[in-house]
Amino acid sequence: MNTRYLGIVIPKNDYDRMLDPDKDTAVMFSIFEQTAKRIGITPCYFKLFQIKPNQDTIDAYVLGDDGYFLMNVPSPKVIYTRVLDYLPSSKKHIRSLQESGIKVFNVPNYDVEKYTIHEILYRDPSLRPYLPHTELLTPETLLMMMNTYDKLFLKPNYGECGQGAMKLEKTRDGWVLSYKIKGSLVLKKRFFKHTPSKIIFSRMEKTQYLIQEYIPLAKYYNKPFDMRVAAQKDEHGIFQVSAIMCKVAGSDDYLTNGAHGGKTYRLAEIAEFTNPSIPYEVLESKIASFGIYIAEYLNTVYPHIADLGFDIGVTKKGKPYFVECNFISDYVGGLIKNGAILHKDFLPIFSTPIEYAGYLFTKYDLT
Repeated sequence: MNTRYLGIVIPKNDYDRMLDPDKDTAVMFSIFEQTAKRIGITPCYFKLFQIKPNQDTIDAYVLGDDGYFLMNVPSPKVIYTRVLDYLPSSKKHIRSLQESGIKVFNVPNYDVEKYTIHEILYRDPSLRPYLPHTELLTPETLLMMMNTYDKLFLKPNYGECGQGAMKLEKTRDGWVLSYKIKGSLVLKKRFFKHTPSKIIFSRMEKTQYLIQEYIPLAKYYNKPFDMRVAAQKDEHGIFQVSAIMCKVAGSDDYLTNGAHGGKTYRLAEIAEFTNPSIPYEVLESKIASFGIYIAEYLNTVYPHIADLGFDIGVTKKGKPYFVECNFISDYVGGLIKNGAILHKDFLPIFSTPIEYAGYLFTKYDLT
């Protein structure tokens, strides 16, 4: 029987370390390998531009008895891309691969501008109650939102890990701006009465920002939290929620990201404290259904997505709010520590995309 090779496109940094990957990345690769073996496919790893349309073979890393080694293998007919593809050249190359008959999934694999996703979801009237009021930040929208809400969240239209995010909160005497300087975990605050802080306008000049209604999130021991909901296509080609990771902010912080001191928990660990009036099973089901609905809706716009990570907030009463969409759901640094996955409940985040690849092999009778 011919070996069915699954191509996995990885970033240059990971590719250059395939002979000696770091402990946490090695755990992810191990889950890929175990899942692939179970369903009868063989992963091979390479960089995006190493594979070309109508190419018979490719030099790729495959797993052997003593670790990974380079091997010339038949060009894979199914490819799982794990690299940012926002550059025009990358998009064009992926399209050429798809047009040649290769099934490339997890496209796009970059964070589409946050406001673009907001506009797409806003088209669905049933989703509007679950979207915070959001505007592109301008001097005019800043004043309008400050006249409408007592708390506001400002964040770059494109970016990740909470970099550049700021919070505005109305007080009895004026407003307080909370923010961080790039590369620092120290929370800074500026007070102003009427004229907004120059920091806001300075950042607006450097990058496009959103301004958003601040959602009163449920709290875990008085710390705000939100969830990373992994919505992925499964072995049947349909979206499932593979796992829900709760991100709890550090003390006196408003950012839940691990890069800002946030910690990861399972929903089962904290639900009785964050939403004590709601049975855990009911809350979990509500969040999962919400995530699947959004994934299926986005799939009508981006038909090659398969591995999404939604940031979803929930109020104490259990109402979910969509925060933003990450077009790749896992984050090794948040789920794998010191060469071990934090909990077995997070394993499906890494195994499900491989199972979806198996589905594509079967559906299109690829060998």
